[in-house]
Amino acid sequence: MIKKQKNISKILSFVMALSMILTTGVYITQTKVFATSAVTFEDVKTTDWFYNNVMELTKRGLISGYPDKTFRPNSNIKVDEFVKILVSAIDESVISSRNGYWAEGYINKAKELGIIQDGEFSSYTRNITRGEIARMIVRAGTGTVADEKGINLEIPENYTEYAPIITDYSTLDTASQDIALKIFVSGIITGFADGTIGFNKNATRAEASAILMRFLEKDQRRIPQLPEDLGNTLYEEKQIPNPASVFEKRKNGLNAFSAEELKILLDEIYPGDNLTQEWIDTYPAEKLYEYFGQKYHDTFYDYIRTSEKVIDNSTVECDITVRLSDGSIKKHKVRLKMDDNLFWSVISDDIVQ
Repeated sequence: MIKKQKNISKILSFVMALSMILTTGVYITQTKVFATSAVTFEDVKTTDWFYNNVMELTKRGLISGYPDKTFRPNSNIKVDEFVKILVSAIDESVISSRNGYWAEGYINKAKELGIIQDGEFSSYTRNITRGEIARMIVRAGTGTVADEKGINLEIPENYTEYAPIITDYSTLDTASQDIALKIFVSGIITGFADGTIGFNKNATRAEASAILMRFLEKDQRRIPQLPEDLGNTLYEEKQIPNPASVFEKRKNGLNAFSAEELKILLDEIYPGDNLTQEWIDTYPAEKLYEYFGQKYHDTFYDYIRTSEKVIDNSTVECDITVRLSDGSIKKHKVRLKMDDNLFWSVISDDIVQ
């Protein structure tokens, strides 16, 4: 009788434990915790360009949201946060330190793998820049571990020939120039619609998610194509206009600018102009990729923004040359508008050729 009661107690204990696991919606492996039920975030919509990246990384247990059920995609990401995500994607055995600084184990592993170096960061709790993320990815993607996992970066021998495509290439130091070219030609960071790669800008959680997914999944990488004739494309190096002359044009009420002139307006911000920092930080490069990717499906290769006109503080008109996989091109005149939540959408699209 006593033995029978003990067996019943064991069965009840097992059932209770099993019910606790099932109701939490997760299952546990030796190294990761995966969500079995769909995770949703109140600020991540299915139409967002970063939606698939965020949801896939969440499913894999590499990132998570906040207690208020938000992901905060436009918030900056810290150095230690990105180190943790990147190292976890490469080595599942590393865990958070229970005593002392939580990220110590991830940072030590990153140093061991050569992803970061001693003294490279004065603080791991500050915001990380796009350039610093690029440097980590290049180091991680050119190491032996990446080769073993099949996520190595594929960098062509002529990668330096792509320099004219990156419009802010000349503003970078020598080491950053090399990183910029490698991360660009490998299709991990595509840059912004004005051709800049924005190495000094702080990275957002959405951007970090997209970068990491392109690193982990080769089929998501956006490999650029070197133009056959650099002299007849947007990619040719152009003389930088005088900022004073650009501001004078704006002061006189003009709103049509070349790509280089618009960049000056965005970088400097003409005093009294209504171009806001929010407008700049949410530049619609990814929205255009998403839009043309859906429009042309599998035939879409890349696009080039050849000119731009500022309509008002929330609307911009772009002349776009779309390159298709068969080598043909389509020319569009597109208007994009930013809503109150800082999300861009295409409001008009005219095919001009």
